[in-house]
Amino acid sequence: MENGQFRLIDVIEEMCTQKDVCLQPMRVAQDIMNADVKTLTLDHTVKRCLKFMESHRIRHVPVVDLPYEGEREPCFIGVVSQRDVLRLNAPDVEETGKQKIDSRALRQLLVQIVARKPKSVSLQTPVPDVIMVMICNQIDMVPVLDNRDLAGIITTTDLIKLFFRLDKVIHRLRPELKKSVPSVDMASESSAKAKILLSWVFRGVQEIMTDQVICLEPQDNLARAIEVLQTEEFRHIPIMDEQGKFVGLVSDRDILRNLPFAGRRPLSLPKRFREHLFATDPETKSLQLPLESIMARKVLHILPSCSVCEAVDILHSKKVSCLPVVDEQEKLRGIVAVTDLMRALLAAYEPAEEAGLIPSESSIC
Repeated sequence: MENGQFRLIDVIEEMCTQKDVCLQPMRVAQDIMNADVKTLTLDHTVKRCLKFMESHRIRHVPVVDLPYEGEREPCFIGVVSQRDVLRLNAPDVEETGKQKIDSRALRQLLVQIVARKPKSVSLQTPVPDVIMVMICNQIDMVPVLDNRDLAGIITTTDLIKLFFRLDKVIHRLRPELKKSVPSVDMASESSAKAKILLSWVFRGVQEIMTDQVICLEPQDNLARAIEVLQTEEFRHIPIMDEQGKFVGLVSDRDILRNLPFAGRRPLSLPKRFREHLFATDPETKSLQLPLESIMARKVLHILPSCSVCEAVDILHSKKVSCLPVVDEQEKLRGIVAVTDLMRALLAAYEPAEEAGLIPSESSIC
């Protein structure tokens, strides 16, 4: 086999067999899914859902219908995400520009907002196919079905944990990687495989980040931010000052928290990115809010020299979904979002040359 046809996952499995290192499987959905699934029913309210998400520290809740007489298991209906329940506001009649929680929103039943028949995978769906389903459909969670029964779920957090599993076994196979980058001679097949491991561990965020980023200014408003998010199909907008320095970040969640109660999910499929979430009367006053009033100012960010492995660790430990890449002059160079990490994870399951895991001699030696 040509060196470029080796896949990282194959190399790891082969080395584990040779060195008698135990390796948990990570090939199909069943290998990486979370089988301990917390569910709610169609009759639960948004208020109950919010408390449920907070207590279990989750952002997605599978919704089931209780079994009828003669049925053994609840019937899986769909999914409610945190984004679905963020629009709880109503204008405050006593103070213009202020908002309060709309009691109707809290009383709303999940049957009215659940996303029915969501994209799903089977127990034996290959991991790369799972990742592509999530990327192509711009979703952060996918149900794993055994026939029509809910067997588990896979979230972006589970995919980040897969990064950790890969890195842990690589460092167990090559403990010297924790200290430095050893020189590798490409003369032999074994050395070529070793270089694939090195390239995976020492990839920089500049190789995977999104560098074509649309930025806005603090005085731009929510309406402008929604337009950018829907047109570009982004989830985060960096905010730059007049000097071009990075000063904050606005996410789709920040915007949704400031939009009024939306009501029932529309029955028709959306024609634009996040259409049902952002749907708002154009005359809504909150659309004129300046972004500086809602943006996150002290945003965790990384340098362009940061490695992908370090970025994954920060995203997981700090529980954030995006890391701006900012240089020493406070200039934005790009963004590493969870979607970028999912694409990077695909490299473990692709031929090394195609995945960019066989770099030039000068980049490692």
